[in-house]
Parts: sequence; C-alpha cells; structure tokens
Amino acid sequence: MTTASVPAADITVDGTGLLCVTLLLRLRDRIQHAPPGAIVHIIATDPAAPLDLPA
Repeated sequence: MTTASVPAADITVDGTGLLCVTLLLRLRDRIQHAPPGAIVHIIATDPAAPLDLPA
C-alpha cells in the first residue's frame, strides 16, 4: 500500500483560538483573491469548525 503525498498549501489560515465567525471572516479575506485551484490549509481549534466551514 502506498500513501499519497499531500500537496503544499498555497495559503495557510491559522484560526487557533478563534471562534468560527472570526475564522470564517479571516478565511474570506485570505482567499478572496486566491487563484482557482489554490490549496488552503486551515488550522482551527473551535469544535464547530468542521460543521461551519463547509458552508
């Protein structure tokens, strides 16, 4: 079995310690002018982040 390599992120958004609302606003600002296909790495500690971010 082989493991797939993870591509490097073009943008990293560190939401450590932030509530989802603040993280979403920060994320929007960072990706607003990102090119199509950009890979975004999001760091979140809010337990609700996996529920809120897909929206």
